[in-house]
Amino acid sequence: MAKDSPSRLARALFILLGLVMLGAAWVWPHLPSRDGARVEAGPELLGLLSGGYAYAWVLKTPNGAALVDAGADPQGKELLAELAARGVSPEQVHTILLTHGHVDHWAGAHLFPNARVVLGPGEGALLRGEYSQKSLVGRMTRSLPRPPLPAKLEEVAEGVELEVDGEPIRAIHVPGHTPGSMVYLWRDVLFTGDLLVRSNRGLDSSPFIFSESNEESRASLRKLRGVEFSRIADGHAGLTVDARAQLEKLLE
Repeated sequence: MAKDSPSRLARALFILLGLVMLGAAWVWPHLPSRDGARVEAGPELLGLLSGGYAYAWVLKTPNGAALVDAGADPQGKELLAELAARGVSPEQVHTILLTHGHVDHWAGAHLFPNARVVLGPGEGALLRGEYSQKSLVGRMTRSLPRPPLPAKLEEVAEGVELEVDGEPIRAIHVPGHTPGSMVYLWRDVLFTGDLLVRSNRGLDSSPFIFSESNEESRASLRKLRGVEFSRIADGHAGLTVDARAQLEKLLE
């Protein structure tokens, strides 16, 4: 029996390697196709790739700036440099709209002491590390060090219209990627975080290894059919201009 153990181990390792390769082959087409370090979306809106991985969207307003997500870099190097170039100090960032509580979307939020940090219902537990994540990547990364929490967390309900320095922004609850995931509608732009991200195949939902519930994500995507938008600014790929048509194609 002992003589067979090495061969059984080799077969097990071969099967495991095959499963990993199959998983990678499935996930690869769903991974983001990024626009680059800077995404110019208009005179008031800019996307910055933070930490080489996640976009923070800077919305210039009359009295400072708002952010949609705060990037993956706890030191906020790219974000602080861009704001300084626009004449905006960290103290003048008055609002941060978080699409969800994964750390790569809020790591830099603590750098803005006066910001009202808005997030979805129940999502504060994920930021504080109190929620047991169900996704594969969430379980694997739950023990990693976390950056400081932002000072002013405010959970908002479904469908609330926020007033952000004179700009109306609609908050929409879209559970699936995380339980409290939100998207935000500003003019014709929908900020989708990781619920809806442009991949090598076009707009796609986040791969299952990153998400809590594929079924809830699909239901949330169908919900977006009732939202008037033409462009999508997501968390990892950038700006998609023909977003409405691509969403309909995804839901076919």
